[in-house]
Formats: sequence, structure tokens, C-alpha cells
Amino acid sequence: MNPILKSAIMRDIGLVNSTLSNMIKPESKLSFDVYKQVVDSGKRLRPLIVFYSALSLGLSDKNSALRLGCIIELIHTASLLHDDIIDDANVRRGKASANVVFGVKPAVLGGDYLYSLAFNMVLSFDKEIARIISKAAYLLAEGEIKEIENSFRIDISVEDYYDVIYKKTAVLLEASGISGSILADADYQDNFMEYGKNIGFAFQIKDDCLDYESDMDTLGKNAGMDLKEGKVTLPVLYAAEQDKHLMDDVGEFFKSKNADLLHSITGRVKKLGLEASVEEAKKFSKKAKSSIIMLPDSRYKDYLLAIADYAVERTR
Repeated sequence: MNPILKSAIMRDIGLVNSTLSNMIKPESKLSFDVYKQVVDSGKRLRPLIVFYSALSLGLSDKNSALRLGCIIELIHTASLLHDDIIDDANVRRGKASANVVFGVKPAVLGGDYLYSLAFNMVLSFDKEIARIISKAAYLLAEGEIKEIENSFRIDISVEDYYDVIYKKTAVLLEASGISGSILADADYQDNFMEYGKNIGFAFQIKDDCLDYESDMDTLGKNAGMDLKEGKVTLPVLYAAEQDKHLMDDVGEFFKSKNADLLHSITGRVKKLGLEASVEEAKKFSKKAKSSIIMLPDSRYKDYLLAIADYAVERTR
């Protein structure tokens, strides 16, 4: 990313973090500690997309855009707390997950608190914005359930994969784009719906690629962790199109948890499925940029384009 753009976006992440700090003031210290365990060092894509979408369309009330973006970030953070419990995850963003540090019960209730807070705060915005965000939240839950249903299965299709990543990742980014545009100019909500959705697809596919590219030091989790959690992602599906024995071996790994077999599978996925998956992520990034190309030139448009590039260029 261009260093000047990066510096500006980092400044705005600081604004997001300050807004979040002002919004999160639970009576319970434990609730706050649970929240802090998961929220620090987040990428803040959702609030940034709300913020930049609204400002690119001429909104002058920056505080409203920041607050709305942070409401969506609260929902995202709540989902991460519950995600880690569902996945029995020990690590989140390179440090111990909240369920490990504080226990499952505080992590569950911490997520519930953030969901409830978000839905209370969104009522101060336009009814249509509240409807869009609440719909995204229940689709997010559907995605979680669908992912559980798909876990440790080898008969997953590319369509199944996209259904899950739309609901688990893209839908909140889509809602971010739509909500930001409604704050400023609802005539552009279809453009920002496409922007957010395609950013979501690009980001998640790249994330799934990183699972086969990175290690604990760079990504905050071990390579091959998705397979250990029973997740068949796009790189595996693409590799299986060329390696007819791959899915059988994946199924055997799901049963045996054999480390040597996992090493063999990850090597074949890197060789046969990774490049095509990265290219697919780039296609979605380009679609995201194309959807807002008609916007008048501004620094906020530049930031949105930079986020689309970041989605596929990042290394963690």
C-alpha cells in the first residue's frame, strides 16, 4: 500500500479505536477484559468502510459515520468471541483467545453483551440501516451453523464454500458499505453493496490462502489450521480438481489427525490450489474497485480503493 495512504488509514483506525473505547463501558471489569482480549489489533475494515463510504459521498457528520461503523465492529467482535469457543481455538491474532484466558462462560456472555449493545445503539439510526445490520447479523449466525454442518466433510462444493464465506465474512462488509452510503446518499447503496460484498469475498479467500502460506509468527496461527478444524476451503477445492486422491486423503486426515498426512496435503494444496485461489481473490478485489469507479475523485475514494488492494496484498 502507498505509504501516504497507509498513514492516513492508520490515523483513522486510531479514530475508530477511540470511538470504540467511548462506546464500551460495561459495569463489569470482566466483560471489559474479555472484550479487550479480542478487540486489540483488529484491522477495522468494517468501520473504515462505513466511514469512507459515507464521506466519499459528501457526509459532513464524521462522528455519526464513526459510531455506526463501530456498531458493526461490535457485532463482528462478538462473533469472534463465539467463533473461538465453537472452534475450540486457543489463539486469536497471535495471542491467547478470550475463552482460554477467562473461560468459556465469560467469553459467551461477553459476546452476548456486545451483540446486545450494538443492537441497542443502532436504534438511534435510520430504520433501514437497523434492518440491514440486523439482517446481516442473523445471516452471520446462519453462516456459523452452515460451517458447523460442513465441518469434517469432504463432499463440499465450491458453491457451499461461497455460501459460508458470504454469510460469515462478506455480509457484514456488505452491510458496512450499504449503511455508510445510506447515511450520505442512498442512491449509491447498490454500488456500495457490491463494494462491500466483493471486499468480503476477496478478504476471506486471501485469508484461506494465508492458512497455507504462513506460520504462527506471520499469521497468528499454525499452517494447516483450517484442516485441523475440519474446514475445506477454496485452495483445497481447487487442488482437488487436479489431484483426484486429495479429498480421500483429507477424509483420512480428518479421522486420523496424522501429522505426516497433513504435511503431505498442505504441500499439494500449496502446489496445486494456492495460485488459482489467490487469482480468484484478486478478481473480487477488482470487482470491488469497479463498483465505485464512478465516484468523484477524493481521498476517501482513494482509501476505499486502497482497502480493496490490501485485501489481497496482505501477508497476515
